[in-house]
Amino acid sequence: MAKKAKKTVKKAVKKVEVLKSPAPKPEAPKESKVKKHLEGLRMQRRDAAIIWDEINDKNLSDEEIRELVRSKNFGTLLGEIS
Repeated sequence: MAKKAKKTVKKAVKKVEVLKSPAPKPEAPKESKVKKHLEGLRMQRRDAAIIWDEINDKNLSDEEIRELVRSKNFGTLLGEIS
């Protein structure tokens, strides 16, 4: 009986599939809402165009963009993007 039991165990082990956890999805960079809003305003407002020219190729966070707008004293634009 021991032989038969060993055979049964070996068959069972061969049938068992090893499940792998799915690979974690790489996080896509979040698009800045402020940057997107400025992109839309840049053709309509001069202050937005100035800020857009400075941030266009840079990877700045929303807070860094707001700080740049504050430093340029564009209060109206700051109110619109905040």
